[in-house]
Amino acid sequence: MSIKRRSFIKKAGVYGSGLMAANAASMVLTKRASAAKEITTTFMKSGTYDLAAESIENSFEKETGIDLEIITSPWAVLNQNHIADLTTGTGEFDVMSGEFWIASVFNHMLPLDGYVNKSGYGSTVINRLWEPGPSNFFNGNRIGVPHSADAYSIIYRKDIFEKYNIDPNWTTWKEYLYTANQLKNVLKGQDIAPISFAWGAPDQAAAIFLGAYDGMMVNSKGEYELEKDKAIAALNLMMDTANYGPSNAKALSIDESNAVFLDGKAATLICWPSFVRSSADKNSESNVVGKWELGNWPGPGFPMVSAWNLFISKYSSDPESAWKWIEYHGDSERSKQFMEDFGIGSPHRTTYEDKALLRKHGHDYPGMLSNLSKAKSLPWIFEAYEVFFRNVGELMSGNQSSSETVDKVHEAWSSIKVPAALIETAESQGLKG
Repeated sequence: MSIKRRSFIKKAGVYGSGLMAANAASMVLTKRASAAKEITTTFMKSGTYDLAAESIENSFEKETGIDLEIITSPWAVLNQNHIADLTTGTGEFDVMSGEFWIASVFNHMLPLDGYVNKSGYGSTVINRLWEPGPSNFFNGNRIGVPHSADAYSIIYRKDIFEKYNIDPNWTTWKEYLYTANQLKNVLKGQDIAPISFAWGAPDQAAAIFLGAYDGMMVNSKGEYELEKDKAIAALNLMMDTANYGPSNAKALSIDESNAVFLDGKAATLICWPSFVRSSADKNSESNVVGKWELGNWPGPGFPMVSAWNLFISKYSSDPESAWKWIEYHGDSERSKQFMEDFGIGSPHRTTYEDKALLRKHGHDYPGMLSNLSKAKSLPWIFEAYEVFFRNVGELMSGNQSSSETVDKVHEAWSSIKVPAALIETAESQGLKG
């Protein structure tokens, strides 16, 4: 593909020198003045979201006449780039892929209500994902539309459960732990752990905590706060789950935890399904093909959702073309194909109701739709989240108690301001005191 105008200017600015770079940029601008429209979009460099976008880049350009530049970055760099671009008003990125982590700059996003109402976009999106939280809002206005959907889930070995007549229909975490204890007894000596999870990645521990915690996250004053007794109980339960893991449970990363299950060495897996489903159904990558099913996420809390949104910067010089890209990328049929080809969870209800797909993915899609339909989005900016998982890491390492963990989290949170957009998100999801 030809070098894009913005890329050329950036390269000229970096590699050129003074007037030479300026003249080069000026020449390109003059020659391209009457050229096709051009927009720049961002995605996380993940081997999924980025590849999906790149797979339709040429067709989008051909069908719309809009020149598209896709910029991909690792998660942390992506967030930093967005915040820097928006706070300076640079306008380098027309369409941004992001989540609540960048809520501090939501005021720089363009309201999308007019585009949505005019196009009818969103009619096939899962209801829960179209609401505030998974969908991003600011001052009551929609500023984002979800282009992916994943919710923490529990995948289980249905062959093991059937063999030992164990019921997989848990509704609470206490019931799930009871099931784990049953599995521990029947699997003794078989080198199969009842549970696999990324206990060694403290940033993932929030998943179990949120599933077991049913209290507020933002108090009536609009400050970050947990209900201490409920938080302690949830942290203790999170710790208890590790007793049912492999011998190296507390050292497992996400990939290592998933590998334990794929190797047939765990009866259940607490995971992001989008990181597992593609491999789990391939004989070349899995020992559990045809043996697994996606189960119910237990309460009394909720499944943590990852619903990447597409936003339009209010500094975009061509928001109409930017919206065309959002519509094109987020088309329900295209999202269905992304889920098939790249394992990216679709935000569209129609994906999970497709009869042909259900025949192929009946062990996966019904459970996924159920969990997505009750998932919620964290009202934490990254700084607040980092405080939480850093202290959870200390708890997991045995350096502090659950009570001390909550106290230290509260102490650090006292100096962190909750963005107005996330107070709105917390209230709309029933997470505000």
